Amino acid sequence: MLPISLIILGGILLIAGIALLLKTPKPESLNQIIQAVKADGILTPKEEKLIREVAQSEGKNADSTIVQIRKELAESEEESESELIDINQKAGLDFEKFVVQKFEKKFFTIRNWAGDKYVEGRYADTTTQPDIQLSLKLRGNSYPFAVECKWRSEPKDDFIRFANDGQLERYKAFADKENYPVFIALGIGGKPSNPDELYILPIKELNKPVLHKSGLGKYRKKVDADFFFDQALQELN
Repeated sequence: MLPISLIILGGILLIAGIALLLKTPKPESLNQIIQAVKADGILTPKEEKLIREVAQSEGKNADSTIVQIRKELAESEEESESELIDINQKAGLDFEKFVVQKFEKKFFTIRNWAGDKYVEGRYADTTTQPDIQLSLKLRGNSYPFAVECKWRSEPKDDFIRFANDGQLERYKAFADKENYPVFIALGIGGKPSNPDELYILPIKELNKPVLHKSGLGKYRKKVDADFFFDQALQELN
């Protein structure tokens, strides 16, 4: 009777041991840890220590592994920056489309819609020109003007920068050379395709590429209203 009991007890212990073994989590492999670090995008001191321990247990060179991880993380950061640039370019294009749709096709034609493509400091002449050059067609006459489009998320302080250093001077020079007015369509807040606020800034009235919020009021325009160019006064409303 006793031997049978021992056999049964041994079987129970064997089954329990197998079950416990199956439930015990397997130690992470070096590759799993590396993938987790890449997913986080940051190599912490604790993770580096773990990588060194696991690399040593797997007979791999810990130093070269750490160097490779840091290299790949740095390359990943560069890709993120490129994605950020793409996002900014998309925001700019979305706002330009919003502005263009404010001009009734029956009365306005687009003479030029500039792009911002460049590489290693080389770019087309049109890159430094206002984004959109249009003409009002009225009773057989054509009245040209240009619009630079700028969208800004909700500003954190009381000043709005609507142009980069040097841009304002270039737009003024462009207006003088072409002998027609240039305006900045400024969208603030909301989305580039549907800003919360909209302003039309005449280049001729601007002396600095920044404005205090209190100075924007007279340039404000209803977001849902179309644009109209007064050829006599040379004003965009």
